[in-house]
Amino acid sequence: MSGGDEAVRFLDVLTTASSVAHARRAEAVSAAHMLEAIDVLTGASEPDGADAPVSPLGHRRAELSVEPSVRDLTQRWFARLGSAPDAVLGAAELGELRAELESLIRS
Repeated sequence: MSGGDEAVRFLDVLTTASSVAHARRAEAVSAAHMLEAIDVLTGASEPDGADAPVSPLGHRRAELSVEPSVRDLTQRWFARLGSAPDAVLGAAELGELRAELESLIRS
């Protein structure tokens, strides 16, 4: 989607960010992973290995953690969206979320 018609479920942003972090072999989900997830979900970029299958014969990885600043932001946004698992972010909300994530990266 593009041109102001963007709308994605908040849960999809979170799960896609986790997939991106896993594909990048990161230890924790970061603000950069969240931004990449938004770009993938809105069609601004193509997935880059985020959906790569993991062999069940490979070594097990520890569970991903979430950077504390990202956890705080996620909890705040979840509450803001009424704690609804199916909450949708419109273009304006995606812009606000993106700005907050970018500020986390800069700090």
